[in-house]
Amino acid sequence: MRKYLKKLKGYYFILPSLLGFAFFFVLPFIGGIKYSFSMSGFNNTFVGLKNYKEIFESEAFRLALKNTGVFMGIAVPLIIMFSFIISLIIHEIKAPKLIKLFIILPMIIPSATVAGFFRKIFGASGFDIIDSDYAMLVVILIFIWRNTGYNLIIYLAGLSQINKEVIEAAEIDGASYLQKLWHVIIPLCIPTTVFASIVTIINSFKVFKDIYILQGSYPNPKIYMLQHYMNNKFRDLQYEKLTSAAYVFALIIFTFAFLVFMMDKNYSRKVGDS
Repeated sequence: MRKYLKKLKGYYFILPSLLGFAFFFVLPFIGGIKYSFSMSGFNNTFVGLKNYKEIFESEAFRLALKNTGVFMGIAVPLIIMFSFIISLIIHEIKAPKLIKLFIILPMIIPSATVAGFFRKIFGASGFDIIDSDYAMLVVILIFIWRNTGYNLIIYLAGLSQINKEVIEAAEIDGASYLQKLWHVIIPLCIPTTVFASIVTIINSFKVFKDIYILQGSYPNPKIYMLQHYMNNKFRDLQYEKLTSAAYVFALIIFTFAFLVFMMDKNYSRKVGDS
């Protein structure tokens, strides 16, 4: 009995966090399901998939869904590749901590400051890029600039865990640096890349704050995201549309995360077979 209680000791420490997560996130997420199948937030009459049908028929929702997909499809792979290259360079040259600090610094800068800075650069005078058809490029740049430091920490931790004996064995076999990179370093960093990708997917939805500060609830149609749609429905008290869009939103996150896991699983299987 005492041995069993000793095993449970660790769970006591995380119990407050688990209770908070369940109370403030899990229960509202489950409880919100009824709103997505109700007439409205104030009328619980069951309407089936009517709300989901209406949001997919909405031009605003389809625009938000398309823009969110385009943003994630471009920004996530770009920042993963960029972060890996920067972290690899820093790891190889053993860069001083000051350089790492400058790369990580954008993470702690308030969104209002970031939005004002980029508005000054890309929307001050002359050709206003933020209000043009190229506004998505500015949003992607903001996202990469702000989140590269986060992924840098993850990749540097992953690179430091690579067994040096494996690298030395490849060098003894006459492998060039590119061969070591392609056949040793990148494969050993796959678990790190999977974790970094999932974190990046989650962080990609936080770019809404910067866009909202830049242009408010109804920005340039090129950067109108799913969060804008949900925020506007919340403001209009259309909880049934809000929750329906939120579950579609959650499904997108789950799908991207699932695809990343499957790619990792397939790659690991190929490596194991070889």
